[in-house]
Amino acid sequence: MKQLIKIFTFALLMSIGFASQTQAQVDVSVNPIGLLFGNLSVSGDFVLSDKFSVEGQVGFGTGNDLQLDYFSLPVTVFGKYYFNPDDPAEKFYADAFLRFIARNYTAEDGATNVAEYTQTRLGFGFGIGYKVVGSSGIVFDIGFGVGRAITDKTTFETEGDQIEVDWPKLMFAGKLGIGYRFGGK
Repeated sequence: MKQLIKIFTFALLMSIGFASQTQAQVDVSVNPIGLLFGNLSVSGDFVLSDKFSVEGQVGFGTGNDLQLDYFSLPVTVFGKYYFNPDDPAEKFYADAFLRFIARNYTAEDGATNVAEYTQTRLGFGFGIGYKVVGSSGIVFDIGFGVGRAITDKTTFETEGDQIEVDWPKLMFAGKLGIGYRFGGK
């Protein structure tokens, strides 16, 4: 998992370097609410034309609260179509997304695991959002989407007994991003 984050960070930095040398535009943002709870979510939105962009978003969450260990790794790719932008890739948009999520919760009682919940999901969906890009390059992006899981493996294990959990096929993709636009005019 750490390798995936390193690869994504390297690709993001390379994209920023490329954007600063060309007329390409890349909006890099973080989710400030996730940071309050120890979850890091970083995204790079690559502007392909005035009305279309492709965004890659990676999140990482981990924690140990009382006797519960938590790990989460969501990865999402958005294709965004902008309606009537004043500048490239801004204002109201509709999107399609592909989302992968891996989660693991482990409850411990002293030195032994009492229960473990594991979830791996892959799904797609559609959403809407709104992006504002200031004259200084500051980006604010908010969006929400809903979709369906294509694959879903959710298990709950306690005291050696493993149970397959029938989880609803509904998936959500949210976005609250504050960042900066690199490159461009």
